[in-house]
Amino acid sequence: MEIKELFNLFGKKTSQNGRIKKFKIDSRQIEKGDFFVPIKGSRYDGHQFIKDAVKKGAVGFFTQRKDPHPASLHVKNTLEALTTVGKHKRRKLSFAVGITGTSGKTTTKELLDFVLSEYFRTYSTPGNLNNEIGHPLTLANIPEGTQAGIFELGAGKIGDISYLVSISKPEIRILTSVGHGHTEKFGSLENVIKGKGEIFEGGDVGILPSGIKSFYKHKNVITFGSDEGSDIRILSANINDKGTEGIIQIGKKSYRVEIPVFNMAVFNNLGAVFGVLHYLGIDPEKAVEKLRLFQLPEGRGKVITCKNLTIIDDTYNANPLSVENAVRTLSMIKGKKIIVLGDMLELGKYSIQKHKEVGKIIQNSPIDAAIFYGDQMRYAYEVLAGKKEVYYFTEKKEIADLISSLKEKTTIWIKGSRGMKMEQIIHQIVQD
Repeated sequence: MEIKELFNLFGKKTSQNGRIKKFKIDSRQIEKGDFFVPIKGSRYDGHQFIKDAVKKGAVGFFTQRKDPHPASLHVKNTLEALTTVGKHKRRKLSFAVGITGTSGKTTTKELLDFVLSEYFRTYSTPGNLNNEIGHPLTLANIPEGTQAGIFELGAGKIGDISYLVSISKPEIRILTSVGHGHTEKFGSLENVIKGKGEIFEGGDVGILPSGIKSFYKHKNVITFGSDEGSDIRILSANINDKGTEGIIQIGKKSYRVEIPVFNMAVFNNLGAVFGVLHYLGIDPEKAVEKLRLFQLPEGRGKVITCKNLTIIDDTYNANPLSVENAVRTLSMIKGKKIIVLGDMLELGKYSIQKHKEVGKIIQNSPIDAAIFYGDQMRYAYEVLAGKKEVYYFTEKKEIADLISSLKEKTTIWIKGSRGMKMEQIIHQIVQD
């Protein structure tokens, strides 16, 4: 974006020339050519870091204060100004996809970006910049020439999704799943259903699992799932030694899909992806071939081989839906298998119940052993104690030491909520 274009957007003039490399809200990340957006929060006021940003090479900055610096752009509210830039950049796209759900948002985003990049110049939400600050920042940094935007939308309470879609106005809107996740903030599962459903306020098409279609209304819907009558029907999904394979049916045509990801839920994510292709009128054949090369980022199911161990790094986050899927998927992998679980956070009044249910699910699975970490996972441990090989630790190093001592060829699935930082266990195992 040209500096003059930015100033013109706010009805201001500047003698400065040149291009803005990126908009950034963290002065520590500023590089030469970036534009600094100081956000005023409850703990810090970004305005106090303006000088640092300029010293590092920022070509300009928003400010809510009067500032004589020639690189300053005075605005009433810096976050609103960033949002204005985001909306301006969004309007240049041919179309956008908005994705939300209790689980599967990021994997669906990554898959869709990977597949659509074969047909369009794409840009997707970096990392987890999916809230009221991250989403406008994501939009503001859309590269010039981008045709399709794929945006992850996060929510912690009713109204969040409604606000985010009002900014990016995606034509295609995906709900990946609904379940007990963030119920501590939402207050109840009913509120989760309502809050996530805000994704369907507008847009040209809504794409969602066939099993929850009755909860939502949209003028144009594409469903995916294993249910008969699903527009995108998952006929089968199985784990093999290379990942997950299965058959997806659209109308009368079926596609055999192989993807190097050990995760049964990936086929639900693919159902949403194929729904987008179907809506856009794109033949999936090329996508099917490309999916053989797909790789998940760290923490999202990436496979790590370490001596006799195959470690599935699913450490980025956890909720009851995704943990149940992890157990189901691990159960299908041949050989000795161990699951390592940290607490599922933000479940509020449902926390004890949901952690006990995890214990029961593992009890009824062919998983050989379970290792638990965290205050809440003690409830899962108590359910399993005496019924299966089970361990409970309060130190991650103890878990890493136990796993590193294994001599037999073993698959280890490690998962927990973001706050549990379960990836530290993997780092210790690999270092050993």
